[in-house]
Amino acid sequence: MQLVWEKPNVYKLSQVNQDNLWKKLIADLFEDFLLFFLPDLHAEVDFSKQVEFLQQELFKEIIEHRQGRKVADQIAKVHLKSGKEQWILVHTEIQAVDEIHFAKRMFEYFYRISDRYGKKIVAIAIFTNKSTKSTNQYHEKYFGTEITYTFNKYVVSDFDEEELKKSPKLFSKALLASIYLNQTKNEMSHRSAYKRALLKEVWPLNNDKRTEVSALLYFIDYLLKLPRAMSEQLIRDVREEIRGEEEILHLYKEDLPPTLAAVLELERQEGFEQGIEQGIEQGIEQTIKQIISGLIETGAADEWIAEVSKLPVTKIMEIRKKLK
Repeated sequence: MQLVWEKPNVYKLSQVNQDNLWKKLIADLFEDFLLFFLPDLHAEVDFSKQVEFLQQELFKEIIEHRQGRKVADQIAKVHLKSGKEQWILVHTEIQAVDEIHFAKRMFEYFYRISDRYGKKIVAIAIFTNKSTKSTNQYHEKYFGTEITYTFNKYVVSDFDEEELKKSPKLFSKALLASIYLNQTKNEMSHRSAYKRALLKEVWPLNNDKRTEVSALLYFIDYLLKLPRAMSEQLIRDVREEIRGEEEILHLYKEDLPPTLAAVLELERQEGFEQGIEQGIEQGIEQTIKQIISGLIETGAADEWIAEVSKLPVTKIMEIRKKLK
């Protein structure tokens, strides 16, 4: 599956593509994703072998999306420590839609994959919006013929916010970002505060998961979009918060989301402007010293030079001493 970041030049709320954001994040943080949602399965997976996301062409044959629905579906192929292969269907539902046939659709995905490829799949359905009444079980009974299909279902808004804040798992921060998105649809000032807090918590995570941290930073930055003026103010606020700790951001080099990249650019500009100001001050000071030196050489008294230059007499005496 080809996954590409969208990097719009201008922040516009209408440009947020949650489908791609979730697909990208789950792919980049798949090990942590599995640890968060299915720790028992995570313990059985051999992560020394690369996780493979099945090609889009194959995927389209299995899953038919309804027109206008916002979903992000992926099938991941992993290798278990036992040597067996396991397919994992991840269905991320972006919109809050209570679909009475949702469980049936999940069952259809299951039997189509089983029938066509002979693979049994672990299914995970994640609803990123508010609570849904859609069930996680499909049941059918007809004249003695009966079938029940159950899958893993999670609703982001059902997670406890305080527990997510305490969790050391990276994916917990993505769920927090999703919760904040739903809470602040008409409260951009609150969204800015939440975004600032999340970025501040995530960006200092300097560990062996820097690639995953970078992916999470992108997700937070793009998901919690802000109007341009608020985005610019956020950049200035973050710049003040991280003074003296910029070297951690430099570790990411070019792989920073727009907000943090703009923070480093602001730092660079401030350093450049400060250098110019220091250069001007040094140049002026040098010119003053040259003028005073000339006055001393003409035989002018230290008190008179101090009076016209508005400098202390001791400073004039110091310059005279250096000349000698």
